Amino acid sequence: MRHLRGLLTLCLFMATLGMSSAILAAANADEEKEVPKDLVLRGDAKCTTCHDENDSPKVLKIGKTIHGVNADSRTPTCTDCHGASEVHIKEAGRGGKKAPPTDVVFGEKSHSSAEEQSGACLSCHKKDAERSHWEGSAHQGRDVTCSSCHKMHGGYNKLLTKKNEIDVCVSCHLDVRADIYKRSKHPLRDSSSASGAGKMTCSSCHNPHGARGEKMVNANSFNDKCYECHTEKKAPLLWEHSPVKEDCLTCHNPHGSSNDKLLATKVPRLCQQCHMQGRHQTAALATNSIFAVERSCLNCHAMVHGSNHPSGSVLQR
Repeated sequence: MRHLRGLLTLCLFMATLGMSSAILAAANADEEKEVPKDLVLRGDAKCTTCHDENDSPKVLKIGKTIHGVNADSRTPTCTDCHGASEVHIKEAGRGGKKAPPTDVVFGEKSHSSAEEQSGACLSCHKKDAERSHWEGSAHQGRDVTCSSCHKMHGGYNKLLTKKNEIDVCVSCHLDVRADIYKRSKHPLRDSSSASGAGKMTCSSCHNPHGARGEKMVNANSFNDKCYECHTEKKAPLLWEHSPVKEDCLTCHNPHGSSNDKLLATKVPRLCQQCHMQGRHQTAALATNSIFAVERSCLNCHAMVHGSNHPSGSVLQR
């Protein structure tokens, strides 16, 4: 009887030990199962437990952008852009209620100020010369943010919100949109290309992140920017035409015009804005007058940008 009782006690002890081991193993398995893993960015596990591939907008698309390259030590984390957002993380998924917003939210309807939104981006992107003039720029002064033009979780080329750069710019600059569809224009559009963009874009002349020049032109002056392509107009001349050296925009509209050569006004009216006195500048012109038909003033004064001819004082040769 005593041996039987000892045997029963031993069996009971072993059974208890086995159950305890099973319970501990199950607990450890659950614990290992509950530990979330990073999906895209370093340390994003606390975010991607909720923001998965079914999320809208598709936040995981960031893994296919330049911001999702884990091999690059500069790659940001979720909290680098959106802030620590402790309240958001703590309250997420509780009681089926919508979680409070993150510390920094991007977009027009965001509770975050334009300064906070752009500041999150500039914490990394202010280190290069392209964005060194953002502070005090026209866009910064009008509360334009990085997310007004870029979609950080995945957009088009350069993470733009639209298919090409011009479409992004003209969504605000409607007057420019009208100009680039006029018959005389720079090669900004090309219907044969996949994106519709031409040989030039807005950033060929402007720096949307700020520039030292007027109108965010990335040059010291309008003329210096024009000379980058129209180099033949830069050389010193024996006989100069003052408006040409002062400002190209005196006569030309760079975004487009209904007149030839991007002229702001049709000749002879363009010339008469300055040349108001003389033998024929303001005369009452006949129907077929050489001063009015075809190239008008340019029929005789062909070298309107200046002349190196010894007898070219009136820009005729």
